[in-house]
Amino acid sequence: MGKPVVLGLALMTLACAPSRDDAAVASQQEGKPAAVRQLGSWSGKGNTTLGFVSESGSFRITWKAQNHDNAQPGTFLLTLRSGISGRPMKVIADQQGAGGGSVDFGDDPRLYEFLVESSRIDWSISVQETFAPRR
Repeated sequence: MGKPVVLGLALMTLACAPSRDDAAVASQQEGKPAAVRQLGSWSGKGNTTLGFVSESGSFRITWKAQNHDNAQPGTFLLTLRSGISGRPMKVIADQQGAGGGSVDFGDDPRLYEFLVESSRIDWSISVQETFAPRR
């Protein structure tokens, strides 16, 4: 086989390789659990900015909002931003009153930050990073 054919086959193999997300889904479908580690957890009242670093770019954000006073429901807005530029990447929660939930997020490994904007709410946030199992 000539060098151009071998090079072409190598390039086609790389182009057809599953992406990181495809590999994670495939491994979970095969019953291989993804590795998970806690990146951080925070709680508080009022407005703040919280930073963290993701090595995989794939993580789950879990949040909870509790009213100070049920007669006057508060507000909770949680936005994920680039930790370098401050560019908003995703609104994670826009909650009136008590509530909670979780959101899976996938992007590139980098520095991230949360912008928390809340009024009359006690909030908590936790982030777990997921890594696809190595093949």
